Amino acid sequence: MGREMSRRNFLVGTAVVAGGAFGLGLWRRRRREQRTLKGAKPHGLSLGEGQVVVARGADPAANVRRALDAAGGIEKLVSPGDTVVLKPNMAWDLPPNLGANANPATVAAVVELCAKAAGPGGRVVVFDRTMSRDPSGPYRTSGIAEAAASAGGHVHYVNEASFYPVAIDGAFALDRWSFYGKVLFADEVDVLINIPAAKTHSTSGLTLGMKNVFGMVGGERGELHREIHKKIADLNRVVKVDLTILDATHVMFRNGPNSPRKSDVDSSPERAQRIIVGTDRVAVDACGATLFGKKPQDVGFVTYGAEAGLGDLNFRTRDV
Repeated sequence: MGREMSRRNFLVGTAVVAGGAFGLGLWRRRRREQRTLKGAKPHGLSLGEGQVVVARGADPAANVRRALDAAGGIEKLVSPGDTVVLKPNMAWDLPPNLGANANPATVAAVVELCAKAAGPGGRVVVFDRTMSRDPSGPYRTSGIAEAAASAGGHVHYVNEASFYPVAIDGAFALDRWSFYGKVLFADEVDVLINIPAAKTHSTSGLTLGMKNVFGMVGGERGELHREIHKKIADLNRVVKVDLTILDATHVMFRNGPNSPRKSDVDSSPERAQRIIVGTDRVAVDACGATLFGKKPQDVGFVTYGAEAGLGDLNFRTRDV
């Protein structure tokens, strides 16, 4: 297993990866270790388990830059030549001010910083598996496609033939599921950044970082709604997210995840106008839950995520 995991190795070796929860992430980490031995900078922001950075202000791009600077700088995570995959929430054909998707200014700021760190030999890819048969609608209406492209990103539309089944070790409720190649394989991604929007959800109660992984998987999402909290945790066992940037520029505090009504959105500094950043996805979501007046223990997928060893729900914040 000394070689990195490629799509060819995956398909030749087996139709379903056993031990997917840790094996896939391990292959990606081994590739990074090889890059470090060749002189690339080691990856890792100055954030430990349970630590999150919260940046507040009316300008989401400034919040992103301030939060990442406080975490040590994106250069600690992205090295020259890296392929960086960003998965913002852009599932809904709704405009930015409604908070159904990540804010385009947030995504553009992350693209710009990653593109600069990756350099001319790198690449920043932006994608989501949307809730529309024609993904160009949500990509366009959310404002993210244009913002990402203008910042130097490569907008990618999902190829439905590029999902691969993975067995999930130690699962609470989901023994296997299909995942998109761009979040699985070392020849597709060096750094994976999750950019969810903070909002309510009709089935899971809230949709934050861990729930945003739904846009990285295949299959019929309706099948995931039964025992959804356990299944959110199970999906996150497989996907090796390097950084979560929770966008709370606008917070859809009721009737989510896709309310078309401005009255369901809070854009005030009391609840919104902030970016929450962390390498611990459980801690980020635990902190995000407080925007809705909830304790981390009140959110099922947060508690299951902690139980699965994915992070610490006893978060600690650094305000900048």
